[in-house]
Amino acid sequence: MKEFYEIESLKQKDDAGDVFKGEEPVAVRRKRELKQLGLVSLVGLSYFSLGAMLPWPSPALSDMAENNATLVGTEITLTSAEKDMTGSLVYLGTLFGAWVAGILVSVVGRRRSLQLIVIPYIVGWLINGLAPNPPVLLTGRFILGLAGGMTTIAGYAFVVELSDAHLRGTMATIPTMGIVLGGLYTVSLGYVLPWHILAFVCILPPLLLLAGSSLLPESPSYLVVKGRRQQALVILRRLRGDYADVEAEVADLERRNRVGGGGGGGGWRDLLKADVLKRIAVVIVLFALMQLSGNFVFMIYTARVLQATGAPLDPDAITAIAGALKVGGTLAAILLMDRVGRRNCLIGSHAVNAACLLILGTYVYLAEGAEPGDDTYARLKWVPTVCVTVALFFCDIGVHPVPYVLSSEYFPTNLRAQASSICISAGTILTFLVLQLYSPMMELLTQAGLYWFYGATSVVGVVFCFVAVIETKGKAVG
Repeated sequence: MKEFYEIESLKQKDDAGDVFKGEEPVAVRRKRELKQLGLVSLVGLSYFSLGAMLPWPSPALSDMAENNATLVGTEITLTSAEKDMTGSLVYLGTLFGAWVAGILVSVVGRRRSLQLIVIPYIVGWLINGLAPNPPVLLTGRFILGLAGGMTTIAGYAFVVELSDAHLRGTMATIPTMGIVLGGLYTVSLGYVLPWHILAFVCILPPLLLLAGSSLLPESPSYLVVKGRRQQALVILRRLRGDYADVEAEVADLERRNRVGGGGGGGGWRDLLKADVLKRIAVVIVLFALMQLSGNFVFMIYTARVLQATGAPLDPDAITAIAGALKVGGTLAAILLMDRVGRRNCLIGSHAVNAACLLILGTYVYLAEGAEPGDDTYARLKWVPTVCVTVALFFCDIGVHPVPYVLSSEYFPTNLRAQASSICISAGTILTFLVLQLYSPMMELLTQAGLYWFYGATSVVGVVFCFVAVIETKGKAVG
């Protein structure tokens, strides 16, 4: 009822002609953009929840090795395979969650979907905290994966549809920052809290999301597709300000989504159109390049990789450095995405990643083949650390965030959820495969050969991004 009166009040404002022509004053624009930032940050709480869920096994399994007593009076002991499943089941759940969200977001809307996501987050964490045995614990991890998959679809679509075109890249990078900060939240608290208490503490971010979602408007793009034109105009006026031509924006949304024109309004069958299939293929290739260039391997196995190369750092220090670099790289992406564009961010980050990993592979090859007594490479043990950390930093500028951004920006509203679910599902499968194949690939290619393979993939990525990626910076996406 409150929202109804607010909409009616804003409609009266528009009907009264309280809309200005000319250029928007800087102070007015900044205030409006800060409001948009606040709304996107509220959406970012869903990604904070996702980020808090991903690294939980790291501190939890360490604590469980010393204290495996549960809150229900049993003892819990995981086999090596079950420990691996605390991570892999999340990605399996994410795969199913992405498809569920592809339908849910189109039916009930972006805001309601974000609110519903809270349910599997809370249920999953309660199961983890109260788990009496490994099967129950793993069930909780799968349910949390469902929530994570739903988050990736609903959240990015919402951010893309709320933001001004000239800010969309910056705003779309905020979810990545939410994931990074959520991970730091869990890892830092995991050093001082027992594993089951940590699970309960991780319920807090989803609860904050539920509270914050009440302040979010519905996506105006979704409202246009659903035929609720007047409500979309009112919300767009609130988002774009009194100097924007919201009528033209709604007309463009209607044209791109064929609303009211007898064209069917979109759906799963429209995914089979040649131009849509081409864009889906481009985004899936970008996800493949992300994985095959070693991004997730270095992100998740940072300590493992550096220890294998002989880098002189302990695992805790490596984890801290990796976390700090992810924050730094994401901040750089926020600053650069709308200045240099998505394609240039991809090209630049793939180029730096290729250089770092080709150098790393060469170092490992020469160090392993050095003559006994040759201490040349012992003095160069800093090389692997520099190569890996620089690669991680630059990948967070383009290789990692841009495929997720384009999975929403590349498609109009009436296809966005469905197409995005396909792209992100493919990316999830690739993540699972690359992580599972890390050891077999190293045995097959050798350590140096694997790094060369990752570097060569990024070289291919530079060429592919230059040829196939369409720039979306500052453009309307429908």
